[in-house]
Amino acid sequence: MSEDRKSNRLSRLYYDEDPKSLAAQIADKNVKKKKEKIPKITPFPKIGYEDMTKMEDMDLDGVLGNLKERYENDLIYTYTSSILVAINPFKRLDTYNKGWVKYYKGHRLGKLSPHIFAVAEQTYNSMVETESNQSVLVSGESGAGKTESTKLILQFLSARTDRESNIETMVLESIPVLEAFGNAKTGRNDNSSRFGKFIEIQFDSDHYICGSKITPYLLEKSRLITQGKGERNYHIFYQLTEGAPQELKDQLFLKGAKEYSYLNQSGCYTIKKINESEELEQLKSAMDLFEISEEIQLDIFKIVATCLHLGNIVYTQNGEESKPKDGASQEALQHVATLMDIDPEKLEYALTHRKIKMRSEVIHKPLTPGVAKDQTNSLVKFLFGEMFVWLVKKLNESTYSESSVNFIGVLDIFGFEVFEHNTFEQFLINYANEKLQNFFNHHIFKLEQVEYEREGIDWTAIDFVDNQPCLDLIEMRRPPGILAILDEESKFPRATDETFYNKLIDNFAGKHEYFDKPKLARTKFFTKHFAGNVEYEITGWRDKNKDELPEHLTELIRSSENKFITILYTPSEDDEEENSNNNNNKKKGKLTLGGQFKNQLVDLMTMLGETSPYFIRCVKSNMEKVANKFDDKLIYGQLLYAGMLETIKIRRMGYPIRFKNEDFFRRFRVICPEVPMGADVQASCTALCNALGIKAPTNYQLGKTKVFLKQDMSNELEERRNVALTDIIVKVQTWWRGIFPRYLFNQKRQKSIVIQTWWRYAYWRGKFLRERAAATKIALWWKMAAAMKLKAELAEQKRVEEEERKRKEEEERQKMIKEMGEEKVKALEEEKKKEVEAAQAAEEEKIRALASGEISFGEGGGKEEPEDVPNNNNNNNNNNEEEDKKKKKKKKKKEKLKKDARGSIMMKKGATLEVPINVDGRITLGLGWKGGQWDMDASCLMFRFKQHRDDVYYYKPKSKDNSVTHRGGYAGLIRINPEEGDAEQIDINLSRVSAKTNTLLFVVTVFSPEGNFSSVQDAYVRLLDTNTQVEYCRYTLESSGNETARIMCRLYRYGYSKWRLQAIGEPSQGRLYKHMIPRVEPFLDDMPPRRKFRIRIHRGKLNDIKRMYKGKSGKTSVNTYCEVRFDTDKAKSKVIKKSLTPQWRSTVEVKGYGTVLEVNVMHKVRFGNVGKKSLFLGRCLIPLTTENVQIQETWFKLEQRDKSRDRGRTAVTGEIKLTIQEFII
Repeated sequence: MSEDRKSNRLSRLYYDEDPKSLAAQIADKNVKKKKEKIPKITPFPKIGYEDMTKMEDMDLDGVLGNLKERYENDLIYTYTSSILVAINPFKRLDTYNKGWVKYYKGHRLGKLSPHIFAVAEQTYNSMVETESNQSVLVSGESGAGKTESTKLILQFLSARTDRESNIETMVLESIPVLEAFGNAKTGRNDNSSRFGKFIEIQFDSDHYICGSKITPYLLEKSRLITQGKGERNYHIFYQLTEGAPQELKDQLFLKGAKEYSYLNQSGCYTIKKINESEELEQLKSAMDLFEISEEIQLDIFKIVATCLHLGNIVYTQNGEESKPKDGASQEALQHVATLMDIDPEKLEYALTHRKIKMRSEVIHKPLTPGVAKDQTNSLVKFLFGEMFVWLVKKLNESTYSESSVNFIGVLDIFGFEVFEHNTFEQFLINYANEKLQNFFNHHIFKLEQVEYEREGIDWTAIDFVDNQPCLDLIEMRRPPGILAILDEESKFPRATDETFYNKLIDNFAGKHEYFDKPKLARTKFFTKHFAGNVEYEITGWRDKNKDELPEHLTELIRSSENKFITILYTPSEDDEEENSNNNNNKKKGKLTLGGQFKNQLVDLMTMLGETSPYFIRCVKSNMEKVANKFDDKLIYGQLLYAGMLETIKIRRMGYPIRFKNEDFFRRFRVICPEVPMGADVQASCTALCNALGIKAPTNYQLGKTKVFLKQDMSNELEERRNVALTDIIVKVQTWWRGIFPRYLFNQKRQKSIVIQTWWRYAYWRGKFLRERAAATKIALWWKMAAAMKLKAELAEQKRVEEEERKRKEEEERQKMIKEMGEEKVKALEEEKKKEVEAAQAAEEEKIRALASGEISFGEGGGKEEPEDVPNNNNNNNNNNEEEDKKKKKKKKKKEKLKKDARGSIMMKKGATLEVPINVDGRITLGLGWKGGQWDMDASCLMFRFKQHRDDVYYYKPKSKDNSVTHRGGYAGLIRINPEEGDAEQIDINLSRVSAKTNTLLFVVTVFSPEGNFSSVQDAYVRLLDTNTQVEYCRYTLESSGNETARIMCRLYRYGYSKWRLQAIGEPSQGRLYKHMIPRVEPFLDDMPPRRKFRIRIHRGKLNDIKRMYKGKSGKTSVNTYCEVRFDTDKAKSKVIKKSLTPQWRSTVEVKGYGTVLEVNVMHKVRFGNVGKKSLFLGRCLIPLTTENVQIQETWFKLEQRDKSRDRGRTAVTGEIKLTIQEFII
């Protein structure tokens, strides 16, 4: 398990399911935050030499005087070419706000006054221009201000991009977390970093900060146990003991700092102007930002408190064993066990014993009080060190970006240290400083002069102090150096500090100029570092170098009930694999602390060598750490061992800026564009330099492949290049300001012409339409007036004619009265009136019969049938009586299907009923009974004729095609109480049933071996609507007997989309559904012979009775085609658009094993792949009862509206003409 995966596991222990991260809250605040005002600044005054390479007095006294003059005027920064010298002022200067960020933004190094922001800006510009990684090496002794300089570089890079984001905030907030757990007060520095760190600020392709990564180096664990006079332990201990609220201190069993052995040795508990409570709150806020939950924070604080309590355990001899000395030690032991969730007895035993493996047995050896204390101290170092490593990885996990393109690295590593007692940690720290000084020498002196010699530059070599021999003394393997001898002694079982010391004396005393030994001491030696001689005390080096914890203690920690502690101190799989590889390949086991640190430094130097480095030399102004005091002697020593004079010389005499010939010509030709590019690039560069007016060798030298420039000349050429580019840009902008508005004007003019043309057309067209409409109205009015006049004339004419008719009728009537008498005339009039009334009544009765459906158009109305309808079987007048009998019989059959009060159809055994399918094709079958004392279950057997296809019980609660689902009952999704409703409910989606399945049989079986249906009462089967639960039909079963199964009902296809329900209710035997498969064969249809049909679809006559598809013109918008289905086969005719009398004239063929042919008339809604395609209009089912069917041009009526297909949107009646021919297969 890698450390990153370990961190993820710890995060998952305590994170909420859906928390709003603090980073998101900060983002919300940033959105609402008002734009901050940028303060105005006053540029630095010109005092002394800002760049010491321009000084006249080239000695250390002159350098010191220049630095002192600037320091007394609060000018703490000075250049040495591109190297920045920074003197710690020990006070806050108001030169780091956003105004100064804006002031240095966009300016090259050396153009403005020296400042750390100028170096940061130069690294950023170099990264953007060269698309390469950059690095800044901040060096100096402890207390010189390296950590503060690192913070200022991070602050500038975060503010430089003018974009506020969580990443910039998190990069800055990671510093307080690391300082709390890795910084401490020393004799030289109140906030000394007791570990080194390399911070990578990652940038994306747009050169914005997208992440960061922190690489730690060598945490000083010995400080946990002992501190020198006037020093403190790590800040976090004092923040918890002196600054934590009482509630938290009670949880951690903490008291004041003076109560703990690890904190009261030096007598120093506070730092001036530092409020521990505020520091703790700042730490917790930063941890919240990195999404470290309060639970994990508490676990971290528990580990810190555990370290303090372990330090208070004092041991005394108890026979052959050791034990806690007194009650205070016992109480501290109990606190440790409680905080780590470990058994107190096991903890005490593990601290006072050591497990030794002797071949096949394990021996637990009791320890003396002194050794037990050393083992306890080792446990403290292990707990704190592993927690610090996890914390760094957690910060990296929150900020690291996989998509970064380049980075700017800032190295803040421990400064050179010389204490009264220098141990193994000081040796490694000074070794790291030697390595960095060697890198500086290599980059500034060695590479520089090698480059001059290779390019043939006229150059006088400069001598410098090379510290490579000192490095060889420390890190050489052959012959062995100090670290190699220490590793060898650390792995040798019988080695001691004395044997280690003797080997050092034998190998180096009097043989190596950088090694010496004191005359009287037997445990000390001298090393001559670049910064001076340091005396080292070797006691305990072997144990520190091993950096191991006894195995039985690690096992004890992993047995903790606290998940955080268990995961944190479990070794990762990557570490185990790495150790295994080391064992197999190198056969040397785990690397020692010195070996690990050496490898880290090698990797660091390799990475720095792949970047473009910039150097910041931090200088400590005085030992008292007070403001406005310049200690000449102290600063002189720092300048001397840093090689500042040699650096100034090589920077002054050398040419720090260099370009390849091609790059130089391309970059600066813009100043003199008249210089041509020739075949000889070197000659072209010489011509360009002459044209630019620069002199050699004062300002430049021309090498074999490169042009070397002085820093001042490079800055001057860059300025001239910027001026030339500005002139070109102004010309381009001027041209663009002319061409772009002209382009916009032409576009607008073309659009105006189009609009004017359209307006002229629209205006005259509108005027014409208005005049035509007015003329039409006038014509209509005139026609109306003429028509009204004609109407009046016709009315008058009709009135005259009516009066004439009445006069003649009256004359005729008077004449008849004279001839026949008045009584006979009245009798004739009365008889004529009755005949008219009878005819009128017959007409009304016919209209009523048509409306009620008792007769159809063409029946008994005296109207002729359509020409195309054949008079087959003489079914006109001769068969009217026969048809009437059929209708009456059908009507009686319908009357037999009685309905109960709920509107449900009551069926009888053996009856068949057409299934009313829902709009979505779903129905529900309910099976019910009472009084059953056995476990009974229902299932559905699916068949294609007599071929078994599926048994839903095997796939309960659903069939394989998801068409049948047990919703309630023994095998259903929910259990149902038979006393409250159906015992079983089965949902059936007939639209999903496979085309090859034509029969569904439902059976109920008894599971119990001794059970049967004898106790079942009031059994029934019912069909209901799935959506509304409205019952459609029901039938009851006969009283049950001794059978073990019941065949309840059958659902089978009639045609393709029509289904029918058959009531069965027959008893059977068998308790498993596979036993029921052969018993239901009597209720299955035999597979009919395979048949093939050719159908000629001639034409149709449709009646859209709801006029749902009438367009604005009154014409229909129905687009029809026919779909023929037979068994599993189907075929379609062509589409006829917008016609209620379509003539398809299509021939299709279908084949299969069915007995019913189904023809559907469909409406094509849309053409293409968008939206719904078709709607159902009507259907006719043609039974195929005879063999060799031959039907010639016969009209078939469409069924009435089918809710299962049309979704309530259509209402079409009519008929279609078909020719059906069967082919014998």
